[in-house]
Parts: sequence; C-alpha cells; structure tokens
Amino acid sequence: MRKRIDGSQLSVLVFVAVMALKIFMAPGLLIKYAGRDGWIGMAIYVAFELLILLMILFIIKLNKKSLYEVLCDSLGKVIAKVILAVFCVLLFIKLIMMCGEVELFFTTSMLNSIKYVVCFIFLLMLLVFFCYKGLTPLSRMAQIFFPFVLAALGILFLLTIQNLDLRGLMPITADGAEIATNMAMFPMWFGDVAVLLGLTGKVKQRKRLVLKGMLTGGISGAIVMYFAIVLFAAYGDYPVIIDYGHNISNMVVYSSGSYLFGRFDIPIFCILMISIFVQIALTFFTITQFCGDIVERGSSVVWAIAVAIILFIMSQFVFNNKTELFNLGTSWPRWLCLAIEIILPVLVLVVSIINKRRTKNENDVQTQNSDS
Repeated sequence: MRKRIDGSQLSVLVFVAVMALKIFMAPGLLIKYAGRDGWIGMAIYVAFELLILLMILFIIKLNKKSLYEVLCDSLGKVIAKVILAVFCVLLFIKLIMMCGEVELFFTTSMLNSIKYVVCFIFLLMLLVFFCYKGLTPLSRMAQIFFPFVLAALGILFLLTIQNLDLRGLMPITADGAEIATNMAMFPMWFGDVAVLLGLTGKVKQRKRLVLKGMLTGGISGAIVMYFAIVLFAAYGDYPVIIDYGHNISNMVVYSSGSYLFGRFDIPIFCILMISIFVQIALTFFTITQFCGDIVERGSSVVWAIAVAIILFIMSQFVFNNKTELFNLGTSWPRWLCLAIEIILPVLVLVVSIINKRRTKNENDVQTQNSDS
C-alpha cells in the first residue's frame, strides 16, 4: 500500500502553493507594467486561483488513484501520457523560474559575492534525496518549518503595518484600461496550485478535507494580497523604479519610516524562502513521478537525477539572468499555463465525478446480484 500524507500535511502544502511565485516577484512586476491599479489584477488572479484550488481539493477527495491512473481509466493511456507530458513541460518551466527567482533574491537583496552555483548543486542533491525518500518526508519537513514561516510572516506584518499608507493606492482605476492588458503578461507567476494535482491518490481521506484546504488557501491568499498592497502603496506613484528582481524584501526599506529597522528584515525573508523551497521540492517530485508514469520504466531516483541535470543546465547556462527569466515567463509558456491550469482541473474533476458515479453504479449492480 502506498504511503499517503494526512490532511494537515496537505493543508501546509496548500498554504505554500498559494504563496509560491506570487509573493516575491509578482507584485513588483504588476506595479511596473500595470501601474498603481495592478493590485486589482493580482486580486483577480488570486481569487481565480482559489477557485482552481477548490476543484483540485475535490479531485483529491474523490480519488484514491493517482492522476495518471484516473486519466487512463477515462481517456486511455495515450491521451493520459500526452496530458502528463504537457503538464511536465509547464511544471519544469515554473521550476526554472522559481530557482531563478531564488537566485535573484540572494544575489540582489543579499550579498553579490554568494557563490550561488555551489548552493544550487546542493539544492539539487537535496531534491534528488526527497524523490528517493518519497512524499512523506517532504510533507513532514514542510510541517516542521511551517510555524517558523508563520512567525516570519507575523514579524513582517508588524514591521509594515504601522507604515502602511493606503493613499499610495489612490486614485483607484486611474490606470484601469491597463489592468486587463497587463494581466495577460503574467499568468506564469500564478496558478501554482496546479502542482497539487500530483497529490491525487496520495492523501488520506478525512472529513472536512476540502474545507480545511480552502481555509488554509484563503488565509495564504489574504497574506499574499496584504504584502502586495504594502508594496503597491509604497511604489504606486513610482512604478518606473521597479524592475524584475525587485521583490517584497524591499518594501520594508522603502516604506515610510521603515528604514529605521535597518536590514533586520533580511533574516525574516530567508525564513520565508523555506516556503519557496518546499514548492520547488514538490514541483520537482511531481515532475519525476509523471516522467515515471509516462515512460513506465526507470526508478524515481533515475528520473530525479535526469531532471536535476537538465534543470542545472537550463538554469545556469540558458536562463541564467533576469532578462532571460522574464522573457521566458512572458512568452509562449503563459498561454500553455492558462490552458493547463484552467482546462486540466476542470477535465480531471469531470472525469473524477463520472468515474465515481460509474463505480457506484457497478457496486449497486453487484449488490443487487448478490442479494438475488
């Protein structure tokens, strides 16, 4: 019997997935390209992501089989493998972006002398280790560090709330015509909950699983929006000084009066980076699992090593600066992102409901036959 994570571990992974890419770099990008009212577009993105999360939680609740098995039962092996292959491409691109943004954080907000390539090699080794040990150790690690992440968020809230000046968001709709147009540029920084589809069949079925997951996701979404609004309020009138690589770690420095804290906030952001690491590890794990399902041969460790090598090459030699990362996120993958993260959860939910009803009907027929 395969090991399954429990509901509390799922809730932690949901919390992390909702934060993921969007809490660090996405607000700065929307300020620069969507203007002062970019926070409205971000709120729409977050609300839509919570709707996708609701569908995924129902999918997890309805199925005891893996995503690949669910798709095979309804659509056949060939179509199931094609879907997983396309999904893997999207997840791998997001993985490159997350690793790139971690590098941007440490080299921009901290010391430029950091030998990130050495750290990155150790990170890849750790990711391979998690694939070898399975999902349970990863989810337990997330649980252990979760209180520290919450504490860091609480401290950061205290550092920013007294300097929050919402007048920086006014006047609302001054750049309204730009919101929809610029929202279309950044879907790759959202929709991170889609990776949770890889948990299908790997979660213990418990009561109120969907309710707890949505509650955690809603809190995480509210946190994302709070810190985004802090950044928008601080830079609403100065979007031209924002560029890719400018993340929320700068909001404490430039918010009114907060320079008095010095760089006390840097250790706080280092703790928050743990949540990004968990998301990277979960995405890496999911890709290796899908690769194994597609090819139906090779151990998870073999696939993990292969994915790690490709990720190292792509991150260090192809998309090795913020310009390349930005171009990657705003080019053709964004349309793939929209297609997969909207269509796939709907498709799997419909398939899951059909499979559930079919199984129920078959059980009812068997019960009637045994009674007769």
